[in-house]
Amino acid sequence: MLESPWFGLLLTLVVAFIAFSIKKRWANRAFNPMLFSMLLIIAILVIFEIPYEDYKSGGDYILKMLGPITVVLAVPLYQHHDKLKKHAFGIIFGIVLGALSALFSVYVFGLLLGLDTEVIKALLPRSVTTPIGIACAEMLETLVGITVFSIVITGTFGAVVAEWVFQTFKITHPIAKGVVLGTSAHAIGTGKAFEIGKVEGAMSGLSIAIAGVATIAWLLLFEYIGII
Repeated sequence: MLESPWFGLLLTLVVAFIAFSIKKRWANRAFNPMLFSMLLIIAILVIFEIPYEDYKSGGDYILKMLGPITVVLAVPLYQHHDKLKKHAFGIIFGIVLGALSALFSVYVFGLLLGLDTEVIKALLPRSVTTPIGIACAEMLETLVGITVFSIVITGTFGAVVAEWVFQTFKITHPIAKGVVLGTSAHAIGTGKAFEIGKVEGAMSGLSIAIAGVATIAWLLLFEYIGII
């Protein structure tokens, strides 16, 4: 049973069901179903000494769904396209600069911490959604595993601290909230954005796509001028 792809798939679905049930009953905004699910699955694999490869054979089916799911986010965006048209320049400009900020911060802090160049390259696409991040890692010929790990950590952290950041810096506009979450915390942040509101979710979904394209463009520029 453990060697069957059904094991990883069913384990993921059961754990996700438990996580969202807790979220619904507890109603604590600090509780993140994604983070809880990851920790619970890791604990199960470690306690029962289940090889990661056995889980991955089924978990990969869910990974392949990320691309189509990202496209589905265009539906709420279409429903709020009037807001996009009205604030198009500010939204696109903010996302493009946000993508640059994400890359620049990784590069600078990586150098300050003395990280290997290969590790820094793997961490650079941390703020884009997983399918785009994997493509970026392959384009840079770097460590895909580290890239995926950093993407998950970034998205989960962003979703957890989002509302605290909004309150602290008095960010109240729904479009601004959506752009912040989509640009910095990709799909996981978008899930949080939809919890806050439909406009936030729509703008966050848009930000995922634009931030992904902008990140690839910035990385190509970095390669061209010899930064990486």
